[in-house]
Amino acid sequence: MSQRRRRFPTLGRRGVTLLELIVVLALLGLVLAVVAPAFIVPATASTSDLASSLATARRAAVLRGEPVTLTVDDAGAWRVDGDASPTAPAIATGRLASTVGRRRIRVSPLGTCVPEPVDGARVADWNALGCSLASPGSGARP
Repeated sequence: MSQRRRRFPTLGRRGVTLLELIVVLALLGLVLAVVAPAFIVPATASTSDLASSLATARRAAVLRGEPVTLTVDDAGAWRVDGDASPTAPAIATGRLASTVGRRRIRVSPLGTCVPEPVDGARVADWNALGCSLASPGSGARP
């Protein structure tokens, strides 16, 4: 019995084995891979164009599964609001690099965009699927 204690001492053991180190590093890597995306927030540019603000609104509508509204004022400031919760704060805000006039565009959870008339003026040649003005040469397909 005394030989066994000398052969496998437990009280005087120091350090960790290589296997223990590998297991701990693998677990830390797994936890980091799962948790890290929640802490990484993409930086948004303070100025953008209408296409990128529309892309933000489409992404918000699809991810939330609810319609959202993109509103642009005369000064070029835009904001994306959720339609299901009108008292909630804006989903996203920003400022356009160039002014495009007042616009209000509703985006469905499927990603289609429909501009609402502002001051009675309709937006002609709007591509609802592409969320953009239709190019001059593209006709409506049957």
